[in-house]
Amino acid sequence: MRKILSNKWISIILALLCTVLWGSAYPVIKLAYRELSIAETGDKLLFAGIRFAIAGVMVFIAALIIRRRVPLIGRDRWGWVLLLGAVQTGLMYFFNYIGVSNTTATKTSVLTALSAFLSVLIAPLFFKGERLSPYKIIGIILGFAGIMAVNFSSFDFSFSLIGEGFIILATVLNTAGGFLSKKISKGKVFETTAYQLFFGGVMLILAACIMGWSVTITPTGVWITLYLAFVSAAAFTIWTALLVYNEAGQILIFNLFIPVTGAVWSYLVLGEREIFDPMYLISVVLISAGILLVNSHRKPRDNSTD
Repeated sequence: MRKILSNKWISIILALLCTVLWGSAYPVIKLAYRELSIAETGDKLLFAGIRFAIAGVMVFIAALIIRRRVPLIGRDRWGWVLLLGAVQTGLMYFFNYIGVSNTTATKTSVLTALSAFLSVLIAPLFFKGERLSPYKIIGIILGFAGIMAVNFSSFDFSFSLIGEGFIILATVLNTAGGFLSKKISKGKVFETTAYQLFFGGVMLILAACIMGWSVTITPTGVWITLYLAFVSAAAFTIWTALLVYNEAGQILIFNLFIPVTGAVWSYLVLGEREIFDPMYLISVVLISAGILLVNSHRKPRDNSTD
């Protein structure tokens, strides 16, 4: 497994698959909001919580089928897994959903890209064998330039704590979650992913109950929710495995590609035509070049020493 997942081109293809899955969630979530009459922040948190809790159950069942045993985590690791669920799912999406409700899509896209930027810059501080090479520096600059290329004209520099502030906090939590996932998931990818998603989902459900919610349940809405749960289950499992067997920065840089795949899916599902803007093509080229640079000159590593 290590040999396969640490292979440069296989890891790039799988990371891109994760961005395609996560990108598809953008328009499908819009459909869900419309179908289930979701408008308030509490409604969104409840929806997200149910989605991630179901995703955790899906990963648990997959592990049960594949491993043919109940996926368990040792007592000494429970605290770390619950912390991961709180950071990467519960708190991250809590601040993200509130922040998104209080700022523009343009700012959300740009500020979210900071997660990939931060991950490459500070990964060497936390993991042995990770180096901040000139290729990585140029790569993250190109990738961030790609995000700015499609957002700069409509970007303004106003700031609010519960808007841009919460988005920045969510990006920091996302980066921290990626590092935690890499640190604690070795040998227990399915188990770690299942329990952290479920626990994070429960946290969001409890937050929604405190804030109040009102959601209309429909058969179509249920199918949409199950699809989004599958997206989270599959993408988080693959992503966690990739983080275990590769440098954190080389994988987390792919977060820059999620807005691009989201725009493509928005055209396919919702008919939104922003993807045909010439600046999107420039953005794709810059982000792709940045990702390839960050992943160039990689060497096989023994992750057991991290």
